[in-house]
Amino acid sequence: MKYSLLIRMGVLAAGALGACSGPDKPADQPTTKPAAIVTTTQAKPEAAPAPPPAPADTAAAGFDISQVPVANPKLGGFPYFSLLDGYQKGDPKGNMMSTSAKDYLKDVAFDRYEFFDGTKLIPVDGRLMTTKAFGDGASFYQVQKTYEKLVHDLGGVTVWEGNMEEFQNRKLQMQEKRHRGNYSIWSAEKAGVYVVRTPDREIWVEVYEPYENKNGYWLTVVERKALPMTAKLMPAEEMKKALDANGHVAVYLNFDTDQSTLRPDAAQGIGEIVKLLQQDTALRLTVEGHTDNTGAFTRNQQLSEQRAGTVVAALTAQGIAAERLQPKGLGQTKPLADNSTEEGKAKNRRVELVKR
Repeated sequence: MKYSLLIRMGVLAAGALGACSGPDKPADQPTTKPAAIVTTTQAKPEAAPAPPPAPADTAAAGFDISQVPVANPKLGGFPYFSLLDGYQKGDPKGNMMSTSAKDYLKDVAFDRYEFFDGTKLIPVDGRLMTTKAFGDGASFYQVQKTYEKLVHDLGGVTVWEGNMEEFQNRKLQMQEKRHRGNYSIWSAEKAGVYVVRTPDREIWVEVYEPYENKNGYWLTVVERKALPMTAKLMPAEEMKKALDANGHVAVYLNFDTDQSTLRPDAAQGIGEIVKLLQQDTALRLTVEGHTDNTGAFTRNQQLSEQRAGTVVAALTAQGIAAERLQPKGLGQTKPLADNSTEEGKAKNRRVELVKR
């Protein structure tokens, strides 16, 4: 395997720098101390002794991306990292994983992924790709050290490596586990998390070995980026025209992922619905929540009901009489577009205002 030399270099580098080392430096540049992953307080020589530190657990802070040096690597195209030689995406015989696990294979323009840093979960929004690397030619330790070396060569750092027992001990809960313990996260599962920080982006990398499947690994790459807007705010006047013509209108309001909490940028959309109802005091609406087909059917139904209720609560909080509004959740049962594409799913995640 052509990675053998690479791995030997990675192991030597790991031994020299430790599990939380900074990036490898070219020989023709001055040596600098790698950024520490856990911030500690060092005493400075002063005329008067410094006061004792506050009784706080500094290790509880965990990883701090602001402490990572900014690098300027030459990058190729997303997702930047290939699979190990001899590995391929999935099992050509079709027996790699369950149907539900296949749903976690993703290459999407925008999503949220939670990285464990050994202390806490760090949610990262942006472009995401998750790939199942199928094969058995390398130990997981080799997998970790391969991607660690690749990231360090780009000027990045190791965030954390270890068993998920540390995750269990801290009693943390992921909003969406995905492939990481489809039913439960076992203490024997292993992971490695790495990040590259550049002037205009962060590139987060995770390799993961599930307990129930040792013949490969999962590779997830997230490039942090802002939400790409694929829908425009509909003014109250246009809502009124659509309601008069069709009896219903789709409105796109952003919620937290898998939650019924409206994001701050939804305030303007709520304001336009309030304006609509204020301008037509006889108007009564059913507020329907709709989802895409990601996840369990029952969860989507519950989520749609909760989101419809959240919108009604937001409208009544601004003075709209509750008797003019009726929340209703329809889950994934009435898609507007094909759920096989991310664009289709985005159209299906909506709130519909329906005349009563």
